[in-house]
Amino acid sequence: MTEPIVPAAGVHLPWAQVPESVQTWAALVGGGWPDRVRDLQGGFSPGAAARLECPGRAVFVKAVGGELNPESLMMHRREAVVSDALPPSAMFPRLLDTYDDGAWVALAFEAIDGRLPRHPWEHRELMFALEALGTMHDALTPTPAPQLEPAAQYLRALFGGWAALAAMAELPRALDPWARRHLPKLVELEERWPDAAAGPTLVHGDVRSDNILFTETGVVFVDWPHAAVGTSVIDLVEWAPSVVLEGGPEPEELLAAHRPSGAADPDVVTVLLAAVCGFFMSHSFRPSPPGLPTLRAFQAAQGAVALAWLRRRTGW
Repeated sequence: MTEPIVPAAGVHLPWAQVPESVQTWAALVGGGWPDRVRDLQGGFSPGAAARLECPGRAVFVKAVGGELNPESLMMHRREAVVSDALPPSAMFPRLLDTYDDGAWVALAFEAIDGRLPRHPWEHRELMFALEALGTMHDALTPTPAPQLEPAAQYLRALFGGWAALAAMAELPRALDPWARRHLPKLVELEERWPDAAAGPTLVHGDVRSDNILFTETGVVFVDWPHAAVGTSVIDLVEWAPSVVLEGGPEPEELLAAHRPSGAADPDVVTVLLAAVCGFFMSHSFRPSPPGLPTLRAFQAAQGAVALAWLRRRTGW
């Protein structure tokens, strides 16, 4: 294992700078104005993420305004829909209420007494998280939210990165020489991802250490805006590169330790990896989105890990 080199962390708005109307709503949810507010770190939303110690109960609130990042508004709205559809379980955050005035969207969850994983990853904690991931997938198969779109539909706006790079008039200078040399084959491999993504499970779609909380009773997976219906292998393939960056093992070890992914068709894993790698690589060359100054660097780092993994799997 290596020392963590790139944290999964954005720049959040302090709770004190959230509009008064949102703060008033949060106080109503919590049963009174908070005695203490703790701004939290982690994740890439530019909005606020805070734990409010209110007289009635402790509440976790995430809030974002359109002027910070218009896409984050849509993500918060989608997360509210997904959270409502999740079955009652200690593995999932409990949504208490939603605020939406058109310009600002906020979600209030029951506060979770837990902590993020330690970095570098400890083997015991990582295996515990992997086991919990399998348990979560079992609980979400078949999907409890048939109204949510299949992964092949939801991810269409995100995947296709190799094809996007191939369509450029000039390839980015920073593109890896191996990827540049094998770009036509990468495009061909990537094209098969919709069939590879098919499955009956409601997948999280953004499993990372900053979306995992260890509690006294188990593991809670938080932040669900990217959930869709597909194969559980998606979560493992998307997660694995960040584990390496956070001091964990290589993706092959993680794959072997995750029951569904280890037993999956190797071709499915390779095709999904090609799509995920293409996403990281192509997006890393784009300008930073509003309010997310650290995102592209993290995508580039994940892309480098995914590309090395893809090179080993293809043998090209």
